[in-house]
Amino acid sequence: MAERELYGWVDEEILTQPSVVEADMLPELHREIRRIGPIFLWVYTELFTRLGVRLPFTEFQREVLSWCRVAANQLHLNGWDFLRTFERVCLHFGFRSSWCVFLYTYQLHAPPPGKGFMSFRAYQGRKLFDSFEESIQEFKWHYFKVLPLPGKRPFWLDDEGMPFPWVYWNAEVGDYRITAMDPLETLAFEFLQSLPAGLGKKSNFNCR
Repeated sequence: MAERELYGWVDEEILTQPSVVEADMLPELHREIRRIGPIFLWVYTELFTRLGVRLPFTEFQREVLSWCRVAANQLHLNGWDFLRTFERVCLHFGFRSSWCVFLYTYQLHAPPPGKGFMSFRAYQGRKLFDSFEESIQEFKWHYFKVLPLPGKRPFWLDDEGMPFPWVYWNAEVGDYRITAMDPLETLAFEFLQSLPAGLGKKSNFNCR
């Protein structure tokens, strides 16, 4: 019944066709896909319609995802909005978006393995932005497939054709804490702290 409600647009013959993939075949299938690299990428629609994310992901976005080893679709929309807002504030004030400064400010919050989306939370005393929304749920059902242009290397593969760490959901995602920054990154962080609606104040920047 649930399948009919969710996938009513699918042809009945396809919907009722049993899978020919046995459970013990899945590990090998997964390894093979990793070996040859994925030929497409799933992306949540509301990354673009609500948050203004564009493809390919920016260098800053890729660096944060890679450092945390969190997949693009494993990160909750509120987490993506912290990335986007941080980038826009840095751009507005004319300095480079640093993944090191971002991860010095925010820690990755990981639920138990396989039980939900990752998110970012500010370290105590370092909060800069209020969340876009307290709870965003409906985005999980709306996504589309991104295909590479003919003859072009997909942006989700490295120079050797291997997928970046942020392509696949990773059960080993953790809090990859940044404890030190270089002098320029320290200055950028101190500047963000000094903003009138910034860190340590009762009124933080709103991600909207």
